[in-house]
Amino acid sequence: MVERGVSLVELMVAMAIGMLVLLGAGRLYLDGVDNLARVEALGKRQQAVMLGALLVLRDIRRGGVEPGRYALVEAANGEGCSLYDSQAGEPLVDGLAATAASCETSRPVQASGRAGLYRIRLQPLAEATPVVLHGMDRRMAVRRATQAAP
Repeated sequence: MVERGVSLVELMVAMAIGMLVLLGAGRLYLDGVDNLARVEALGKRQQAVMLGALLVLRDIRRGGVEPGRYALVEAANGEGCSLYDSQAGEPLVDGLAATAASCETSRPVQASGRAGLYRIRLQPLAEATPVVLHGMDRRMAVRRATQAAP
């Protein structure tokens, strides 16, 4: 008489192998979820910097921007700094880091050595280096070009 089926030892070995496969798959899934959360957080920080830079660049290109117009102030939610427009009297973007000792001592927009040229320095939260951009007042550029033309 031939018995068909699986012995208890074979069943336990199969269950152990199955558990290892499930643990590995579960770990991969959890790593994927963790990576997705980190990528989303990084995207939000980058979005804050880019929006702030675009708003400041737009105003610089239109002309008449003084470097003191924009400042960093403590964010209302307590997380980092907000880019504040003193002319409009309102914050523009939250989620920035101080580029100096504190939000109040940071200067996001500074006049460069040439008239009409500005340096914009914004730093995402939890990042070591700021994003530095340069913008020029279009009116000053045109005025300079027409004065230099023979």
